Amino acid sequence: MKKIINTKGIHELLHNPGYDFRRLVYWMNKTDVNDKNIHIAPDFIPVLALLGACFSLEAYINMVGQKIDKDWNDFEKGPIPLKDRLKRIYSKLNKSLDCSKGVWQEVLLLFKIRVSLVHPQYVNKTETRSEHDEILTIFQKVKQEYPPNKSEKILEEAIDTLLKDAKLLHLKDHSQGSSYEE
Repeated sequence: MKKIINTKGIHELLHNPGYDFRRLVYWMNKTDVNDKNIHIAPDFIPVLALLGACFSLEAYINMVGQKIDKDWNDFEKGPIPLKDRLKRIYSKLNKSLDCSKGVWQEVLLLFKIRVSLVHPQYVNKTETRSEHDEILTIFQKVKQEYPPNKSEKILEEAIDTLLKDAKLLHLKDHSQGSSYEE
């Protein structure tokens, strides 16, 4: 006997999850690393902010893609590089996209660090260094190069640029109760 499972609703988004990841970035930026009551390793705060910024931006890109491109869901099957998704959106908007400068260059650099975090490349190498030299971990590198306020700034500028260019700024702060289809 076949069991029929109704999945309608399970896979439909009630709101843009990018909004929630934006809030995570905001919280990480506001977290006092010297507060003895925080329940997270201080070196992990910039990493969470960076990952949250990337997750948020991907969700906003997906939302815009679905809004402006009737074939977006077919295009989005499988891993599609961020730059290719942006090129498709800007092509549909009949606007130019320059990833060699400005916010989109910063976004691609942010995502490059994200890849280093979630898909590390292990290498064996021998180094000559003094006894007290310290090799930076990826967490320390993120802390130095992408403190939470920098990840938040890049995220907000990218979202504002994307939504302004797509004439969808009214969707920036949509949360519960709103959906991709209006």
